[in-house]
Amino acid sequence: MPDLYLCLKALHLISNFVLVAGLLVNAFAIGMVPPAIRTGVIEVLRKYDRIVNTTALAGAWIFGLWLAFGYIGFAGNGWLHAKLLFVVLLSALHGMQQGWMRRMAKDPKLDPPAFVRAGMPIILVSTVIIVALAVLKPF
Repeated sequence: MPDLYLCLKALHLISNFVLVAGLLVNAFAIGMVPPAIRTGVIEVLRKYDRIVNTTALAGAWIFGLWLAFGYIGFAGNGWLHAKLLFVVLLSALHGMQQGWMRRMAKDPKLDPPAFVRAGMPIILVSTVIIVALAVLKPF
């Protein structure tokens, strides 16, 4: 039987994989789906987002904080503080995606601000930085 640390780490990683995939799908729908078919796509995606992405986000935070407080600690781990900055950025982007998908479902011709439309590169770069910080622990 694996110990609790390994189980928490696996649950944290699974939550993050599901979350990043969902954020990328949201970003694609928000930035690339033409207004003519946007309403149907956004409505289906909103339901998926509420059930899957929000659960994954909660899991990522719960398991991540459990690992941080229970096993890693915040003192002397600058990499963890830097990682949390990008985690907060992705969490905020998810909230913005949810809000804009709700608005776009009501008005398909509505275009979100550049920050939300540029979700794909923000998500990918942030994910690379988060993984690099967690694995390399450079400071």
